[in-house]
Amino acid sequence: MSRLDPYLCAAPAALVAAVVLAPFVDKAFTIDDATFLFQAEHVLSDPLHPTAFDMVYQGEAVRLSSRLVSGPVMAFLLVPAVQAGGAEWLAHLVQLLLLWAGLVATAGVALRLGLSRPQAAIAAGLVVASPPVAAMTMTAMPDTPAMALAALAIERLLAFKSERRLHQAVAAAGFLALATLARPHASLLIGVAWLWLLDAEVFAGPCWRWPRGLCRAPMLPVVGAVALLVLVNVVTRDPEHGRHLAGATLARMHRGPAFFFHLASVPLGWTLSFPLALAYVGLHAPRLARQWRQLIPVTVGAALALATPWSAFFYVVLPAAVLGAVALFDIVVEGYRRRDQAQLVMGLWLLIAVPTAMYDHLPVKYLVPAAPAMAILLARHGASLGTRVRALLASAALVVGLVVGVLVNLADQELAEIGRRGGAVVAEEVARGETVWMDGGWGFQWYAMRAGARALATTPPLPQPGDVVVSGPQGGRLQGLPRRSLERQEIFDRPGGRVLGAGAGFYSDTFGFLPWSYGTGEIGRIEVWRIEP
Repeated sequence: MSRLDPYLCAAPAALVAAVVLAPFVDKAFTIDDATFLFQAEHVLSDPLHPTAFDMVYQGEAVRLSSRLVSGPVMAFLLVPAVQAGGAEWLAHLVQLLLLWAGLVATAGVALRLGLSRPQAAIAAGLVVASPPVAAMTMTAMPDTPAMALAALAIERLLAFKSERRLHQAVAAAGFLALATLARPHASLLIGVAWLWLLDAEVFAGPCWRWPRGLCRAPMLPVVGAVALLVLVNVVTRDPEHGRHLAGATLARMHRGPAFFFHLASVPLGWTLSFPLALAYVGLHAPRLARQWRQLIPVTVGAALALATPWSAFFYVVLPAAVLGAVALFDIVVEGYRRRDQAQLVMGLWLLIAVPTAMYDHLPVKYLVPAAPAMAILLARHGASLGTRVRALLASAALVVGLVVGVLVNLADQELAEIGRRGGAVVAEEVARGETVWMDGGWGFQWYAMRAGARALATTPPLPQPGDVVVSGPQGGRLQGLPRRSLERQEIFDRPGGRVLGAGAGFYSDTFGFLPWSYGTGEIGRIEVWRIEP
């Protein structure tokens, strides 16, 4: 493998990504973008303590160090956009560059695992063909960076395993740490990396001998990554409250009543939002149908489907959950049974989002860091097909995936634009000399506060008589205010694509199980209220 091969293999997918995503480069900031943008503003003055500031989150005044479960990577990546006045195009361009890096790293991992150049190109294409990847690249959230950094870490890890050069170990450790500091559940990749460093001869033996082999494995990338994470955790803790990233993350993790419901989102996501389950089960259907052990994932998938609240769509949820469970189970079990180290490790990589079921929700974006593993596995298993059939199926997956990705981006653009419009309304009120408050969240909070509004919380300070309150997405604190009158409103209810509601739950599985759906209900509204004496 030459140094140029990963770039050449990833080039077609990178070109397709640029062409398809270019129309969305100026898309308004959306959903959780505001949190990372405010954090980027803060690190300009206090780079060592990226969460040591107060903000209003969902109507509650909070110290970010006690709530944020993502590291500072995204904040630093957004600094150029913030310095440019909150330029959306610059934030999305940075994301696109990271996507390209992830595609090159994916192709590099594929080549290091012995895949051919066409297979490596297919793997890169399958990453782009994953709708959540295309959609999250056009946000200011850290899921695409986590994916790119994870792929870079594994590529450098494999290089170190075969060549044993110090700079490769250092790079692998750095990328593993950075991936974790983008999305904390990527920390499980450290364990995956350790297993990948296990000597092939030891791995081929009984599993009870693996611990001894792991102790003899070249652990520098793993130890280095852990050391870096500990250092960052200590250095960046909030000096006022002493809180740090690890503590905030663990504090938000609990096995609540919705645990199994969120857990169901893992197999559902790999079936309905990524091409993994359908393609994998399709490739191995005859073998899977003959194996009694497949009753285990079928039972688990069905039980998880029963745990979801989407009974009206049970005819979709049940087979999707079962297919996803069968694919994930077989990848891991076959990898272990055949002592296929690459398959087992990538199968475990696919499961790194499972612990997030203990969080408030499990959106499909949490699966994005494992997209390279999904793509490489499918490219690897598709090798048994003829060249023409393989090319045809890969092209079909690319087209279908890109179409869904564009639909998700279009629907998200419609939702995000409400926040930008709300910011414009705030700017109009401020220009009239009004004292303006904003009631809401998501991208609306960013635009409204940039325009001069104060964030309304459920605790003082509160608006005074004569003040104006602009309510937008995620609003709902007006009920606790004194007498008020509605001065104007804009309702956004045009029929079209939805990413939240009407069966879609792209940003939160509590809204639905599909990445996109068609809806006719209201998306959101902007209201201007006057507080009366």
